[in-house]
Formats: sequence, C-alpha cells, structure tokens
Amino acid sequence: MIWGLPAATAVAAAPAPTSLDCEALPCAVVLSQADHFRPVAEAPYWEGIGSDGDVVGWVALSTDFVDIKAYSGKPLVTLVGLTPDGIVSGARVVHHSEPILLVGIPEQALHDFVDFYAGKSALQRIVVGRASQDDALSVDAISGATVTVLAQNQTILETARELGREVGVFEPGHVASGHFIAGDRPWTFAELIEQGALGHMVVSEAEMGLEDTDAIAVDLYFGVVDAPQVGRALLGDRNFDHYSKKLVQGEHLFVVLNRGEYSFKGSAFVRGGIFDRIRLQQGLREITFRDTDYKNLQDVPAEGSPEFAEGGLFFVRNGQLDPGAPYDLVFLASHYDHQSAFSREFREFMSEHTIPASVYVVDEVPSGLPWRQAWRNRAVDVVVLLAYLLLVIGIFAARRYTTADPARIKRLHLVMLVIGFGVVGVLFRAQPSVTQIFTAVDSAVHEWRWSLFLSEPLIFILWIFIAGVSLTWGRGVFCGWVCPYGAMSELVFKVGEKLGIRSYELPDSIHMPLRYTRYGVLAVLVAVYFFDSILAERMAEVEPFKSTFLVPFWTRHWAFGAWWIVLLVVSVFSFRPFCRYLCPLGGGLALLGSFRPSGPRRRVFCTSCKICTQGCEPRAIRPNGTIDPRECLSCMDCEATYRNAEVCPPLLGITRLEVRSDLDERERAKWADLKEKVADV
Repeated sequence: MIWGLPAATAVAAAPAPTSLDCEALPCAVVLSQADHFRPVAEAPYWEGIGSDGDVVGWVALSTDFVDIKAYSGKPLVTLVGLTPDGIVSGARVVHHSEPILLVGIPEQALHDFVDFYAGKSALQRIVVGRASQDDALSVDAISGATVTVLAQNQTILETARELGREVGVFEPGHVASGHFIAGDRPWTFAELIEQGALGHMVVSEAEMGLEDTDAIAVDLYFGVVDAPQVGRALLGDRNFDHYSKKLVQGEHLFVVLNRGEYSFKGSAFVRGGIFDRIRLQQGLREITFRDTDYKNLQDVPAEGSPEFAEGGLFFVRNGQLDPGAPYDLVFLASHYDHQSAFSREFREFMSEHTIPASVYVVDEVPSGLPWRQAWRNRAVDVVVLLAYLLLVIGIFAARRYTTADPARIKRLHLVMLVIGFGVVGVLFRAQPSVTQIFTAVDSAVHEWRWSLFLSEPLIFILWIFIAGVSLTWGRGVFCGWVCPYGAMSELVFKVGEKLGIRSYELPDSIHMPLRYTRYGVLAVLVAVYFFDSILAERMAEVEPFKSTFLVPFWTRHWAFGAWWIVLLVVSVFSFRPFCRYLCPLGGGLALLGSFRPSGPRRRVFCTSCKICTQGCEPRAIRPNGTIDPRECLSCMDCEATYRNAEVCPPLLGITRLEVRSDLDERERAKWADLKEKVADV
C-alpha cells in the first residue's frame, strides 16, 4: 500500500511531487533502518536518523538530481535511499506518466522491477537483460515496456550515485579537458578503420537467440565525429558544417551505421521517438537517445565506403560523454522466448571504443564551465550582434533625428531588416522562438538555472534586448526591425511591391478577430507543454523558424516544407501574414509590451486625421487615431509624418499661416489656438 492505495494504482493516481518531503512521502519504505527523518538545510535530500540518534542513511527524490525522460517524455519520479556504505537501501516510484502502465501492463510489474535494487551497491553495474560482462548484474526487462525499465534503471542508479557524491560517500567525478584535432582533408573509409576512428560490433542471429545460424543480425560501425577529417567523411561537408555549428560546449556528434538485416532503431522509436536498442555506456554512466537527438543518414560519402542499410547521427548532450575516456556501444537485442504470447528474452551486447590520439587529445588545463566556453567560441558573433542591436536602440533613442526625414527612417529600416535576416538569421541562426518561452515558464515554475540560458549566447543576448525594448518602446522594435523571420517576410512583400504584384488585405470583419489567433496558439502551446513537453515542442513547428534557419525545409518531412512554402507565397501578397495572425512568439511579446511608455508620438489632431492610417501596413492605428501597441511594428512611418511639415496636415496649416503677413488679431488668435491643439499629448 502507498498512501492508503494499492501499489498498482497509487502511483498513477498520485500527483507528481515537486520537492522531497518525508512527512508526505513514504521515505520509510526506501530506508527502513531510520527511526525518523529530518531535512538538511539547503540540501535536496533528507537524513534518516536511527533510534540511537545517528545518521543511518539518506533519501532523495530522483527529479532533484537527474532529468531522465521515460517513454512518456516525462521522468519516473522515484524515491531512492542510500546507506553510508553506498548501498541502495530501497527505491519506490511515487509518480509516473507511462501510458503502457496506465492502460496495458500491470503497474505492479514496475514495483517488482524496482524492488530488485534494494541491497545492491550504487556503484554496481546493473544491466537490463542478459549481461555480457561478468562483473555486471542482470535484471529482467518488462516485456512491452523496455524503454520504461531502461529509464528506471538509469534513474535509480544515477540518483543514488549523485546522492552519494553529494553526501561524501563517493568521490566526485572528473572529466579531463581535451580537444579534437582538425585534419586537412576527409579520410577515406579505409583510413577511418585504420586510424581506429570507428568502433565495430557484429552480432549474429545465433547470438541473439533467433536461430542456430551464422547469419548477421547487426553489423554496426560507430564513433564520435566531431573532428572534421572524420565528420566530413561520414556526413559530407554541408551536413558536417550545419550540425557542428549547432553544438555547444559538452555536446558531441555520434554516428551509428548498420550493414545488418535488423534495425538498431527499435520499435519504441517508431512509437515514441525513443531508442531502446542502442545506448552508450561510459563507466557507470548510461547515455540514451531520443528522437530529438537523432538525424537520419541516408548515405556515407567517404571514399571506399560500403553500402549501409541504415545510418543515424545522434547528439550526445549535457556533457554526458568524456571523449578522452573509453566508452561502450550497447546493443540490446530481444526475441520472443515462446513462454507466452508476448514474453521476450533480452540480451545485451557491448563493443568498447576509444577515440584515437589522431582524432582527440586530452589537455592538462581544466576546461571550465560549458557556458563560458560557448561564449568564448562565439565571441566575434556576440560582438557583431551587440553592435547591431545597439544601432537599433540608437535609432529609437535618437528618433527625433532619425524620423525627421521620412526617407531616412525608411532607409534605416530597410538596412536593419536586411541585417536581421541575413546576419542574425541566415549567418548566426539566432532566431528566438516560443520554445524559449517554454523553457522560461518551466524554469520559473520549477528551478531557475542561469547556465541553461547562458549556453546559447546569441539567444540570451536577444532575449535581454527583447525584454528591454518591449517594456520601453513595445514589441515592434524586435518584431518589426530585428526578428529574422519577420524581416524575411517583410522583404519578400517589398520585393513583390517592386515587381508590381498586387497586395491583398482582409476586411476588418475578418482581420480584427483573426489578430487574436496568435494568443490562442500561444495559450494552447504553453498549456500542452505542462502536460507533454515533447508534444508541445512538435506543435511549436507552427513557427516556420526551424525550416527557415536551422534545417533546410526541403530536407524535412513534406508537411514542414509545404507549410513553409505556403507562408512564403502568402507573404508576397499580404504584409507579414504569419506575424500578424499566427506567431505565438509575437503574441507573447505583444502582451509584454502592451503598456509601452514611449510609443510613436501623436497629437490631439490625430483623432480626426487619417493620413497615417492610410500608410500603416500593420493596421495598428485605431479609428480614434490612437495606436494599438500590440499591433504596432514600430516602423516609425507615422512619427516621420508627424514631424514632416510638408505632409502632416496641422504642421502644413501652421506653415502656411506663418508665411502670411496680413493677419489681423482675430486670425492670429485662431493660429495660436491651432498651435495649441497640435501640441504633443
């Protein structure tokens, strides 16, 4: 029983705990030696106190130490107990979202699996399936829930090890810094093998337990491909350059190629984007992959390369892999054992590989924090971006001068759009997205980690800029001047105008309510994110940003390409259609800048004059002459008109009066009254 409910139902029914509280959670189940428990000041674990008053162990909540996603895309929230001699005293799942355990396999099977870990050393290597090493323990998988138990195995062991390091039971791990050697040309496939740049694993059908035959099941070549002589050989120049630019400190590119008959992807990849057949093992750390870490490889351009049945490029993230130390590729094979309709036998196969010295060299000097390295790597980009953003800020800070000449502000706007699209978007690939709003909301609700935001220097700078200008001048400074995709959309529209293509605008009866669609899109995405973060990330593809700047749309699923083309074509005939009606990022920023203190200047006369309304492409000027800050893109055309004595009707009238010399006192009084009316408000 857990919290008064049977074990088979309590876990799914219980809410996910956000912090450890042994007064509310069953800590005694995982550390039975304790007489009572007490929290430790400024620590994410509780101490278990024996009857004699001594500390007999510690209890931790897995989500306070590790972030390991299971099949559902959410963690298996687990209580883990640890004794002073490094033994796992017990473990208990207190919340999960696994669909297979909610509607299929009995939940008790997961509790039985977790019970295996009690009494095992936290430093013991425990393998799901039949272990291939003598020093490893084997634990049976749950047929039909392989991904779940792989995640649970990793959750329990890594939580116990991190807890042990926190309380001083285990020595903290150390990763020596190093660097990849950049070769002058791509290696041939023969050179890759000769240099030891690739590991190799062959598993026969007989070894998998399928048949008594020597037929090959999988024939895998694998390795880290960060070095150009390796990466360019296996990925090609274009793909290598593209994916290398996406890496931050602590991330690596890993390739798996297969010549065998059986796929290394696994059935769980088809269902949920999780690779349950392959993973990496380095020491006591296991590294698993999700579909967000994976890119399909269709061919290998290396000279002399054999034909491969399948290939995959994986991102190894979060500093999980130490390139200077040996690691193992683990292949988890399974087959029906004929004991029941769905029962399977699992066998693990491993192949060790060490990156050769011709590819990677270990340094003597510590590398420091990953985010600091990311800033060093992009130092030039940071300087260029800051200069561009400061120029935009300068244009608005000095707008009495920049808007004094309508032609001047138009030229400045056009130049900034070109830089925003060409440099910030195409060259730097620094397109802010609603996904960063997800991250910010999640961090605000759970734990705020500055290192998470600092790891992307250009995006971090852009968001600081966005917050500052949105609260001062409104969201239009970013959306209308800097946003790479918005800039592209507007430039496409301007090109269409130059070519004489007729533009179209929706009538107010459609345009006015349709503007609120972007707020609905934002609300739905944020709501879905709290229930299923992976689904929300996929739904965020409503933003065409990834297809524009990160991954060429023609290399993606046809639906992404079709959506990108539709938006581009519509942009030729309509001013910024995505920005005005659908963009969830723009919706969020519009809310942020709703009460800007310094919008475009207006006069009392503007309530009746419609000259600015006629030229407002975003249609942000209300019928009463005021400007809606949520719609305004800060093009500043209306303020340029405001300052133009040859265009603005009240200024034009004053100018005409000033040149007359035959005014009587009554007429001069009218002129004075008019002058007062056109005063700034």
